[in-house]
Amino acid sequence: MLIGLLTLLLFTNAAAGPGSSQKAGASALTEIKGIVTDTLGSPIPGVIVRVKSTNNATITDEKGAYELRNVSEGALLVFSMIGYEPQQVIVGSGRLDIKLKASDVSLEAVTITNGYRVTHIAENTSSTGTVGGKALENKPFSTVISSMQGQVAGFTAPVTSGQPGGLVDVRIRGLGSLSLSSSPLFVIDGMIVNSGKLGYNTTTADALAGLNQNDIERIDVLKDAAATALYGARGSTGVIVITTKRGSAGRTQVRLDTEIGVSAAMNPPKAGMPLTANQYAELFRETLTNSNFTPEQVETLAESYGLNSGKSNNWYDLVTRTGKQSQYNVSVNGGSEKSKFFGSLGYLSQEATTIGSDFRKISALLNIDHKINSKVALSAGFNVSNVNQNTPYSSQFSGNPTWAARSLRPFQLAYNEDGSINTTTPGNTNFPGIYNPLWIAEKDKKLLSATKMLGNLKLKWDIVKNLSFSTYTSVDYNGLEETLFLNATMGDGASLKGRSKNYYTRYFNWLSRNQFDYRYNIPGFNNFYVSASVGYEAQKSKEYLLAADGSGFPSAHEDLTALTNAATPLGTYGQYSNYAFTSLYAIGEVNFKNKYAISGSFRRDGSSRFPKANRQANFFSVGGTWNVHEEAFFIKQRFLSSLKIRSSYGTTGNANLSNYAWVPQASYSIAYGYAGYNGQQYSSVGNIDLKWETSKKFDAGVDIGLANDRFSLTVDYYRNNIDGLIRSIPTSYTTGFTAVSQNVGSMLNHGWEFTVRGDLLRVKDFTWNSNFNLSLNRNKITSLPAGTAVTNGQYYLKEGYSFYTYYMREFAGVDPANGSPLYYTNESRTEKTANIADASLIVQNKQSNPKYTGGFNNLFTYKGITLGVDFNFNLGYWIYGASDLYQTSGTYYTYNKYRFVYDRRWTTPGQATDVPKMSTTTDNSVSTYRIYKGDHIRFRNLVVGYDFKNLGVFKNLKVSKLHLYGRATNLFTKTFDDRLPFDPEVGFSGFDSQDMLQYRTYTVGVNIGL
Repeated sequence: MLIGLLTLLLFTNAAAGPGSSQKAGASALTEIKGIVTDTLGSPIPGVIVRVKSTNNATITDEKGAYELRNVSEGALLVFSMIGYEPQQVIVGSGRLDIKLKASDVSLEAVTITNGYRVTHIAENTSSTGTVGGKALENKPFSTVISSMQGQVAGFTAPVTSGQPGGLVDVRIRGLGSLSLSSSPLFVIDGMIVNSGKLGYNTTTADALAGLNQNDIERIDVLKDAAATALYGARGSTGVIVITTKRGSAGRTQVRLDTEIGVSAAMNPPKAGMPLTANQYAELFRETLTNSNFTPEQVETLAESYGLNSGKSNNWYDLVTRTGKQSQYNVSVNGGSEKSKFFGSLGYLSQEATTIGSDFRKISALLNIDHKINSKVALSAGFNVSNVNQNTPYSSQFSGNPTWAARSLRPFQLAYNEDGSINTTTPGNTNFPGIYNPLWIAEKDKKLLSATKMLGNLKLKWDIVKNLSFSTYTSVDYNGLEETLFLNATMGDGASLKGRSKNYYTRYFNWLSRNQFDYRYNIPGFNNFYVSASVGYEAQKSKEYLLAADGSGFPSAHEDLTALTNAATPLGTYGQYSNYAFTSLYAIGEVNFKNKYAISGSFRRDGSSRFPKANRQANFFSVGGTWNVHEEAFFIKQRFLSSLKIRSSYGTTGNANLSNYAWVPQASYSIAYGYAGYNGQQYSSVGNIDLKWETSKKFDAGVDIGLANDRFSLTVDYYRNNIDGLIRSIPTSYTTGFTAVSQNVGSMLNHGWEFTVRGDLLRVKDFTWNSNFNLSLNRNKITSLPAGTAVTNGQYYLKEGYSFYTYYMREFAGVDPANGSPLYYTNESRTEKTANIADASLIVQNKQSNPKYTGGFNNLFTYKGITLGVDFNFNLGYWIYGASDLYQTSGTYYTYNKYRFVYDRRWTTPGQATDVPKMSTTTDNSVSTYRIYKGDHIRFRNLVVGYDFKNLGVFKNLKVSKLHLYGRATNLFTKTFDDRLPFDPEVGFSGFDSQDMLQYRTYTVGVNIGL
């Protein structure tokens, strides 16, 4: 419908005919000829040349030449081309040659990078989102993925933890698998890297946290088959291609960047704030009274729990603090036409707003490009970083400070009378259950030190005209040292008199790629060619783990925490885990004058992660594009300035399973032995028939430009059918196992994506640039094996439903007469009961995956002043409070409660409310009572700055940039559920996991260019 409407508009506008706006009596008509080139003198084909405010227009040919007739002397000619700044020139007489200057965003606007080739946008047939380096620079986030929120349609990356350097889970166009990882593949400067959480003992960590955001030139998010099929077995869940900065010829440029500031914990919504001492004491007594305790019993317990002591804490204030952060970066960029270089050094330090958490990063990058001669070019890169982070526990751990802040009673005293930290465990005003988080933060250690080295070398040989060969080799090395120490006085190590664990993990990942590229220009035609690439790629990753565990540490010497001081060895561990891929691939393309382009790709992958019989698989893609604005009829209308229609189809695979999932495995122990010899026992059944999960991807899109592409709209529709889903299926107990992994079932992801960009306002020195993107994603299970149980934890597993559809007893409100919770007994919701055992499990019209995601990013400029304002949003999803039973149920009256429970609880017969009476007999079963609406809009980033470079004194010093700015992040979050007790940004499963509180930052910085 959309394409049909656009075509109708084009032909309606074209019907007016050329020159329909020429006025009678105008000055003499003339013929204008010329050539349009870039600033280096290279001709630019496809430039639209138009007499302003008329339909009289033409397009430059492959030599950049144009000819325009019936032009009035004194008329205004407009020259426009995607990726170049429009130029307006007054017509004189005779020849008019024009040089167009590349726009500031030309690189990301006119090229697409997929890791194997760089493609001009005119011939690109794929759906790809690009984020330029300027959008990532200087943001006070420890991982680059955090800075991409709201930047690309279809890209979602909820930040679920306030831990700096923590793992950010990424999805591209929804859920990619039911059991395997749905995270995309990451490619850095051509290298397919190991990503995610690589360690074994750290609560949360990201292998890419060492990457310096200021070193990034661009990030391309590959979404459809035309873009991802080149990655074959690993492209099903999308690909993120990161390209670092490289040198440019000319004067050597030096850049200095520094930013310092503070951070503050983001308070939970009012509904989730812990109760004050007085509020808790009131609710404590009320709960016991409602549970038929006598007044004497109530006061005895109140005295035991310190409610009458007059002493209390605010635990939320005790476990949070004002954080500090700073970052410093220096880079050097320059060279000649023959040799170019880019080098940088960076340092980032963040003290988190939750006690016991911090992060430090040192990074360095060196990229070199050198032309050995006219035919041979060499490129090399080396990227190294070291990350050190301390990470407290998350989830429902007694050592988790966030859990402690929510759960500890105000009357559990943090400090003794003498000011020392209270480590006493007996007694209801002390810590018989949850530990004192102040002591744990001070005495326990949960340290990660991660070193990452990424090196690459590429040699390109132009064998003959239009035929080249390139060879590429890269190494991705990760070395992780994890140190855990649990003190002997209080906490998880107390029963063992202290405990220490050390993990050393090493990943050595190498990749080699050889590729031929050829272009054949079809004789007799200008700008009509066929291009092809063929290549071979091999990759192997080797992991080595060595771990040791010991207990019994000298309590009189608290500093002796090294494992060598342990009195009792508890165990040592060592293992290897490797994987390998080999691939043959081919890419082909036909381009006719940048009007029509057809692309195709084929890849044959082999992987050690699958059994020999199924180790090889083939993947392909086909795509086509029509650049309607290159047609003669297009330039005769003025409604649109560009129009592109494209579509693609192809297959990709998912190999995100463990390295030996298919292998039947055995364990060895003296426990299985005989006659003094060790014996073996199968520990994993494996499956020697396991196959790839395969995605069949379809995409159709349109790219529209208006007002010389001052405004643009991109619309995509996609369908992704995923077959051969790997799931654990119950098997006969006679095998000795309960389940086996098999390829069963399929599902569908489909949806729409919209991106609107524009120069919304230009008034003299004031400009307003905006980018709005919206993604609508739907997920549906399409087939499952017969007999599959519909209950899948808290979800409903059945054909026709989203995988993350909630399935549980439904809360039906509160009985006004007595305050009892009510539940529905049938799916028609016509009958209620106060006995939850009589309630039915009901499929909810609620899911944990957002239906709508996106962002709204704005940049305002006035002379040297800039103002950036960014929002991101997630709508149409629900969160399950997996652990907040303790904060909502009267049964756990010794735990603190959420504020909404106190404010809205039933207290009086006849009262209408949605929080039941507080009682120790309150039912604790899973129900929708603890499901919350997660919809939110977040004010993600605000930055205001001024560039002083144009002031006289700095001009004389030849300063190219002197930008002073202030920035604030996470300033405000709008939610839509007044019961929501925690931050709505949770993982894709929809569970709140008691992770560290997120934070907002306030920083000032300066960028200096010399």
